[in-house]
Amino acid sequence: MNNIIANIKKPYIIGAVILLVVIGGFFVYEHEYSPKAKYQKGLHYYKEGSYKKAATLFKEAAKQGYAPAEAKLGYMYLRGLGASRDDDKAAYWFKKAAHQGNDRGEVGLGYMYLFGKGGLSKDYQKALYWIKKAVKQGDARGEDNLGYMYEYGLGVPQDYNKSAYWYKKAAEQGLAAAEDNLGYMYLFGEDGVPKDYQKALYWIKKAAHQGDALGETTLGYMYQNGKGVPQHYSKAVYWYKKATEQGLAVAEYNLGYMYLHGLGVPQDYSKAVYWFKKSAKQGFARGENDLAYMYFKGLGVPQDYNKAVYWLKKAAEQGSATAKANLEYLESELLFGGY
Repeated sequence: MNNIIANIKKPYIIGAVILLVVIGGFFVYEHEYSPKAKYQKGLHYYKEGSYKKAATLFKEAAKQGYAPAEAKLGYMYLRGLGASRDDDKAAYWFKKAAHQGNDRGEVGLGYMYLFGKGGLSKDYQKALYWIKKAVKQGDARGEDNLGYMYEYGLGVPQDYNKSAYWYKKAAEQGLAAAEDNLGYMYLFGEDGVPKDYQKALYWIKKAAHQGDALGETTLGYMYQNGKGVPQHYSKAVYWYKKATEQGLAVAEYNLGYMYLHGLGVPQDYSKAVYWFKKSAKQGFARGENDLAYMYFKGLGVPQDYNKAVYWLKKAAEQGSATAKANLEYLESELLFGGY
């Protein structure tokens, strides 16, 4: 009798095993092609710097309504990573993610309202609304952006103490941009935030060692001017060069200045012109002004008053008082035959 029962049960047991295998295989298949899996695979490519592959996977996951992928795709369109820069598409995907309660999407949408990008009108109250929603979730970028709004009084009363508070919250989460922002406040001092070179150095070094271009530039500035560290031109040049590798205009200008005056490097007018021109082409006013000076004096380039006037006008259009004064002087000298 027992054998009969065993023989009856056995097929059912085997069938159950086969069924589990099939279901298990189906589960693996579903997992592999789920939006979350695509997003995770996209992150792997993103970290490798394979932005096109990452963008393809983020797009697939985003089209399936996966909020983290929507937010990440928005960021990639905003920065032009793996696809052409497109503020409209960035705003679209940030909005999709934000309305699902994704903190990165909320920060991204707030940012677009803060600066009036992606077809959205500049609206500080909407920016504040979305950024605060991200902050409630402990998002470091949201905290950093809220610090920025308090620093410049955008949608809120200007308050340096609150600005420093939010920068510090974000910096303590290891966000390099916030580390630099907080360090910068200590470096120059603001109302309610006393100047403190040691605190400035602490935070700016943290940002620089994470590869943050602004942190690298600010650290270079501290070495150039002996702020919180012994003055050391070679170290200043080192950090400026690190930042120029990321194409930061202010670092390009600063490096040009070092070559112009032979600080930490042999004096080289041609290299000074090279770096001033790179910063000027990014619309950096001081780069435009100093490039004009090089053409005016014929340093590292043939003397060319027309090009000097051209670059001074570019800088003056951005509101540079120095460029405006230089332009008035140069035009009056040319008009009255001073040369």
